[in-house]
Amino acid sequence: MASTSSDTSPPPKDFSHYLSRNAKNRQASSIKAFYKYFQIPGIGQLAGGLPNRYYFPFDTLEAKVAHADRWKPTPNDPIDGPRRDEQVNTSTKEQWPKAQTSIVVPHASNEPNPLKKIDLETALQYGTAQGYPPLYYFLRQFTRDHMHANIPYRDGAEIILTTGNTDGFSKVLQALTNEWSEERDWVREREGVLVEKFCYMNAIQAIRPRGLNVIPVEIDDEGMMAKGKGGLDDVLKNWDYKKGKRPHLIYSVT
Repeated sequence: MASTSSDTSPPPKDFSHYLSRNAKNRQASSIKAFYKYFQIPGIGQLAGGLPNRYYFPFDTLEAKVAHADRWKPTPNDPIDGPRRDEQVNTSTKEQWPKAQTSIVVPHASNEPNPLKKIDLETALQYGTAQGYPPLYYFLRQFTRDHMHANIPYRDGAEIILTTGNTDGFSKVLQALTNEWSEERDWVREREGVLVEKFCYMNAIQAIRPRGLNVIPVEIDDEGMMAKGKGGLDDVLKNWDYKKGKRPHLIYSVT
């Protein structure tokens, strides 16, 4: 998205030198580059093998969506949980609020704006690599306005749609690290990932097959320690190059 004249923030820093060999060799899809023209009425295309929209086996998609007040937020205290006298009494079941909103997604919509066009013939069709446009741009705006509104560089946060945490993390590893083999590569070329001492198991299982060095960092009640014995500063200042390169990637849950 082009920056506005009122945005005086500095541009994002260029970290492209951290990209893996795989990522640097990637090129944009030639076929996907033509997709923006297919929205023009009367334009026909023979690329991409797009199936005929009339063959999609759904006429509508209907759902009832619960209102936000169905769930009551719990106290957000990472150290101590709610006091015993504040805990919910599970002996009696509270009835859920009945408020619901019914939505119907039609097979086809006459909405000309692709960012507002929500229908099955678009959602079930092949699309751009970014993802379904109405979903992508809604989530990006929500992220910029509510989740990361104070990012100090021009145009704010950007997002990538994935099918879940493990899928997203594997894409990060592929983009920012090179695979390493003990039989083929020098140890000085081995890259690593800094993780919290107690780490999400699936993350470790995604890192190890790439031959990367997994470096645990001590934690306290608030997450990865910055200072102190075994903390981030201590690990990096006393780095043992016999284990590989100093890592440029951190995986942290807290």
